[in-house]
Amino acid sequence: MKKLLLILSILISGSSFSQDGIVLSQENASEKGITPIWPKCDKSRQTPVNCFDQKMRRHILEKFEYPEVAISQGLEGTVTVEFIINKKGKVEVTEVTGAHRYLQREAIRIIRLLPKMEPAKWGSKPIAVAYEVPITFRKPK
Repeated sequence: MKKLLLILSILISGSSFSQDGIVLSQENASEKGITPIWPKCDKSRQTPVNCFDQKMRRHILEKFEYPEVAISQGLEGTVTVEFIINKKGKVEVTEVTGAHRYLQREAIRIIRLLPKMEPAKWGSKPIAVAYEVPITFRKPK
């Protein structure tokens, strides 16, 4: 329950200090140019934030698999996955909302497949960054 309250306060306030260090919201981190470094983004000509965004979109498209049971039941909708890339560079899913649970499971699977990253840093201190990603499911035609 404490973790849930902490996460909610982080998402509402934008940034927070916790026992584990600083957690920034996606918006605040992007404004400050703070982002986890996706593998190989450190060698990219893009800014780390732009590289992260591009790699995230590509990851979702490449890993996306419409669940057969969802297709057979005609399920569609948008699932929003809230997660943190922690100060060790690992993904922690914190909340999932929207659509049917079969679609939620697929969205969680996609996010959990994110690679381990170099954590975001505030100065030289690793910090966690909270993200919110909507994934829309539409029946294949």
